[in-house]
Amino acid sequence: MTEDNKTTSGIAYSSLGVGTPIIFLHGLALNKQSTYLLFDPLLKSSKYQRIYLDLPGMSQSASTSSNTSDDVLEIIIQAIQEIIGNKQFILYGHSYGGYLALGIASRLKSKILGAFLTCPVVTAIDSDRQRGEHINIFKEEVLPSKNKEYFTDFLNMNVVISQRTWKSYQELIIPGLQTENQLFVKNLKSHYALTFEESIKKTNYPFPITIMVGRNDQVVGYEEQLQFIAHNSNGAIVLLNQTGHNLIIDQREVVIFHLSMFLNALAIQIKNK
Repeated sequence: MTEDNKTTSGIAYSSLGVGTPIIFLHGLALNKQSTYLLFDPLLKSSKYQRIYLDLPGMSQSASTSSNTSDDVLEIIIQAIQEIIGNKQFILYGHSYGGYLALGIASRLKSKILGAFLTCPVVTAIDSDRQRGEHINIFKEEVLPSKNKEYFTDFLNMNVVISQRTWKSYQELIIPGLQTENQLFVKNLKSHYALTFEESIKKTNYPFPITIMVGRNDQVVGYEEQLQFIAHNSNGAIVLLNQTGHNLIIDQREVVIFHLSMFLNALAIQIKNK
C-alpha cells in the first residue's frame, strides 16, 4: 500500500514526507488505505508529514484489551506522541475516526493546529442520533464483475451510484472490511461512547475545525454536526446535498478540494501568528 510501514504501541502506521504532521484516522472497520488513497495524491508533493494509522483491531493494528473507545483513544494518543513527539499537528478523521479526532482535540488542545472531519460521529449511541434519509441516485447501470458480495452494502451506504463510485468503494472500503477483527469491532460497538462525550460536544475549540457532512447520511446525520459547529467560533461546515455517509466516495473530488482549501487557509493563519 504505502512505503515506510511501521508499528508503535500495537498501532500500524505509514509515515510519508516531512514537515507539519497530519494524522489521518479512518472510519470504523476501514483501514489506512482508505485515507492514503484518498488524500496522498494531493499531498505527496506537499510540505506535510502524512501519518496514516490503522485503528486498533482493524487491518494491521492490534486489538485493545478492554474493547472501549476510551481505551482506543488512549492508545491512539500514545502512538501519536511516540511517532511525532512534542510537535503540533493537524487532524483528519472520518466517521468514528472523526469522533476519536474530537476526543484527541479535547485532550490535546495545545497540540492541535486544526481539524478537518468528514461525517464525524458526534453521538455514539446509534438510537440517540439525528440521522438523515438515505437515497440512491443512479448515474448509470453498474453490474459488478467482482466483489459482488459487497454490492448490496455499497447501495445501502452510497448515494451516488456509478462505475466511478463503485470503483472507489472497492478501493477505499472493502480492504478494511476484509481485514478487520470482527469480534473486536462487534464488542467495540457495545462500548462505543467516550466517557466524556458531553464535554466534547460543549467545547469551543481554539483552532480551526472544518466539518463536511451529507444531507442523506443515515448513519450519523448532519444536524448534530451543525449544532456542534454553531458554538465553535473557529468552526466551519460544508453540507452537501445528494450525499451520504460515504461522502468521501459520493463527493470524492469535493472533499479533496475542501481539504486543500482548509490547509491553505490554515497555513496562512499559522504564518501570520
